[in-house]
Amino acid sequence: MKTWLLTFILALPALAYGQAPAEAESKDSIEGWEAAVPGDPNEPADNWVDSSHSYATEQAQALTEWMDAYFGEPNYELESAESLLRLDFTSKWDQDDGINNNIRLRGKLQLPRISKRLNLVFNDESGDEIDLDDTSQRKLDDSVGLLYEISESKRSRFDLTLGINWNKLRPGVRYRFQDSLGELSSYRLTQRLQYDNSEGGYATSQVELNRVLGRNQVLRWNNKGVYGEETDGVEWLTRLSLFQRQKTVNRRRELGISYFGAINGLTDPEYVKNYRLGVLFRRQIYRDYMFIELEPAYNYRKQDPDDKRQFAWSVALRLQFALERDLDRKRKKKQNQQNSVAETGEAAPAQPLLAPEETRGEYQPPPDFLPVGEEL
Repeated sequence: MKTWLLTFILALPALAYGQAPAEAESKDSIEGWEAAVPGDPNEPADNWVDSSHSYATEQAQALTEWMDAYFGEPNYELESAESLLRLDFTSKWDQDDGINNNIRLRGKLQLPRISKRLNLVFNDESGDEIDLDDTSQRKLDDSVGLLYEISESKRSRFDLTLGINWNKLRPGVRYRFQDSLGELSSYRLTQRLQYDNSEGGYATSQVELNRVLGRNQVLRWNNKGVYGEETDGVEWLTRLSLFQRQKTVNRRRELGISYFGAINGLTDPEYVKNYRLGVLFRRQIYRDYMFIELEPAYNYRKQDPDDKRQFAWSVALRLQFALERDLDRKRKKKQNQQNSVAETGEAAPAQPLLAPEETRGEYQPPPDFLPVGEEL
């Protein structure tokens, strides 16, 4: 398995070299499908039904992307158009393990001076791992990695990855495909192949299904499986989450809530390691780039097949700094002044250090979405 996996990884750059540039590829093209010829008499003309479907699909996608951005989902971070880092300070209490504190840096930095397609990725070289449970078999190592974009279209993306952690190297490839399912649903498929010089070759498969339930709610079902030379059969995770946004009491900022249930286990030996129920509260504090999270959860777990399953509470408190250009206050102020000069020819008046009470630090929702309580 090691031989064929290494051969496949090393051969990919040569194969990719002959591909057409990503910009030349039609964004709506799907391999094996042919687009309708303009003016084709067999192609029905667009009408209000098509327009309504397109509008609803775009609005559903906008809400899903807003949730990803606000909650800091790894897929959003990995494929964002700009550099994005998140610095987490976490204090966690577990009924079995006591209190643990840690600091974690994650996200990516673009390296345009070397290549516009090359990114420096922190914590995991792919950036899209879902660590849904404290008892998951494959923990994420604190590491640095490189990610090189080979090609990207509206629906698919293909990357080369290289994880670096002290004396460990993890070369690999990553492929993602996503599309909509009707007006309110979408899916995302991610497949990775990697080689670790201590664990051998392994494959990671992820499936994500999204369903918009209202103007402010998204239901998500995540599934992940890992299989390789050193895994215990298939190590799997599944999680169902309901994301919700709402205004806080003073209506200055958005409050994000995620209710979730997760199960993880393995197939050799076959058993479930943990059943987990919890809720995550997340909101901005003081500044746009500062977030605080509270995550209480209830676990029903066992570490080994012969152990007795036990209940255990856990509570995590997290402070996060989002190092993202769109959340920078000075840049926003400068951009507003430039826009004012372009429109009026006059410099914008100096802005106070703090914004007005009713708008200060508000995380803007996507347009055309109604307040909480409104239905589609």
